Amino acid sequence: MKQIKKRKILFVTERRTDYSRLKSIMEAVQKSEKLELQLLVTGIHLLKDFGETKKFIDRDGFKIDAILPMFSDEDIDDGSSMVKGLGRVLSGMPDIFKKLKPDILFAGFDIGANFAAAITAMHLNIHVSHHEGGERSGTIDEVMRHAITKFSHVHFACSDQSVRRIIRLGEDPRYVFNVGVPSIQTIKEIKYWDKDKIFEKYDLDSGKKLIIFLQHSVTTEVDSVEAQIRESAKAINEIIDKHKVQAIAIYPNNDAGGRRIVEFLNQSGIKVFPHIDRDDFFRLMKVADALVGNSSSGIHETPTFGLPTVNVGTRQQFRERGGNVIDAGYDSREIKKAIEKALSDKNFLRKSRKAKNPYDQGNSAEKIVHILETIDLPPIQKVITY
Repeated sequence: MKQIKKRKILFVTERRTDYSRLKSIMEAVQKSEKLELQLLVTGIHLLKDFGETKKFIDRDGFKIDAILPMFSDEDIDDGSSMVKGLGRVLSGMPDIFKKLKPDILFAGFDIGANFAAAITAMHLNIHVSHHEGGERSGTIDEVMRHAITKFSHVHFACSDQSVRRIIRLGEDPRYVFNVGVPSIQTIKEIKYWDKDKIFEKYDLDSGKKLIIFLQHSVTTEVDSVEAQIRESAKAINEIIDKHKVQAIAIYPNNDAGGRRIVEFLNQSGIKVFPHIDRDDFFRLMKVADALVGNSSSGIHETPTFGLPTVNVGTRQQFRERGGNVIDAGYDSREIKKAIEKALSDKNFLRKSRKAKNPYDQGNSAEKIVHILETIDLPPIQKVITY
């Protein structure tokens, strides 16, 4: 019997946030009889200062086909380090891609390493698929996301609005698919612990309400990063002092200003974790009372939990969101007022519990893998369709 040649799908992961969303897709690719998983690890996965999260990829049992240093623990905390990192992976990827010979690059989200990967793949006549294109958010992330869309042949969008935007960008509608956010599927499938068990693991008081605090720097507002994180932390500390509440903070990524946030958090009096793995993060979200900050998790995943979310600032300002999200500016009084509403306003809590998740299209990973298995790929040379 003739053996079917598997399509080789190359994934690139730069940070814990993209890995947590790629993981379920990678697992589904591994199970496929028609696809072969390839994996390149780069970015802050390799940095000690940010938790050296490559170890979690190793623990999960994925075979890493290539490692490519992108950043250094000695990098300056500004946009120049982001650009230099982009240059490093861009110069290193061609040799890796030529060695691995993938059939399709799976580029994720709005991440610099995936932008470099999409550029590399197009120049080497490798088809590019892209997940989470078409979304509006804010800051440089949105620009990066749309740029990757223009380097991509197959588009895995997460909402109907995103599908329409991708098509308006000139992409062929035949290759644009609404598949949703795969981590939502994971939320529904992982084994949850009772509150006491997960609280004990993270040395938390089960008698107090819990705030998860996750705030990244905004690259286009990097000169204000310290003032912004100070206002959010001030609000949280005032809530802790006033109410029966506790909080945990998680390190941001290493975008320009990220190291300043880390330094501030470690002196803020809030319990800080460099990294919490995906399943435990969801277990904590399941029992938490609010999420505060500007992480996309507060937009994409929290509606599935019915978890009240205070979205601070401009980083996610244009994303579609569920009814569980309260927007607040960079002012401690405004943030504090929003947190108090998230914790105790009965009408809002009822609304949050009933919130519809606009990114839940069901069985996302399986949909993506089926398309990767069966799609007749378009010509490698792209044209605008209008």
